[in-house]
Amino acid sequence: MTSKNFTILLIDDSDAINEMNAYFFKECMDDIEIIAAKNGKEALAILENPDNIKTPDLVLLDLKMPVFDGYEFLEYLSVIEFSGQDQLNVVLLTTSMNPKDKERISKFPIVLDYLIKPLTMNKVSKLVNTYLKQKG
Repeated sequence: MTSKNFTILLIDDSDAINEMNAYFFKECMDDIEIIAAKNGKEALAILENPDNIKTPDLVLLDLKMPVFDGYEFLEYLSVIEFSGQDQLNVVLLTTSMNPKDKERISKFPIVLDYLIKPLTMNKVSKLVNTYLKQKG
C-alpha cells in the first residue's frame, strides 16, 4: 500500500462491481488508493501482509462470495490479530435484504454500515463524508 491519504479495500467477487465502485470513490476523492480482492481469503492476505504500510481506511465487503464469503471474513477477523486491526472499518455492500443477515452481522463491531447494492455516487459521497472526512 502506498502513502496516499486514504485507502479503500473493495472485497467483491465481481470485477465489474469492484471497478465501478473504485470509479465512484476516485470521482469523490483525489488522494485515494483502491485495492480490490475477489473474496475474503484474498482480502485477509492483503490485511495480514507485514509489508503493508497502513490499514485500509474503509473496507467494502460483499457477503456472498465463493472461496471465503463475507461472514467467514468477519468471523476470521474476530479471532486473529494483525497490525492496524483496531482501525479497521467495514461497510457491507450486498444484495441481501434479509433481516437475518443484518442481525447476524450486528455482532461484529467493526461493521459500521449495511448498504444494498448497487453503490451509487450518492452512497459513496455519504460514505466519504461519514467515515473518511473526519479521518483526514
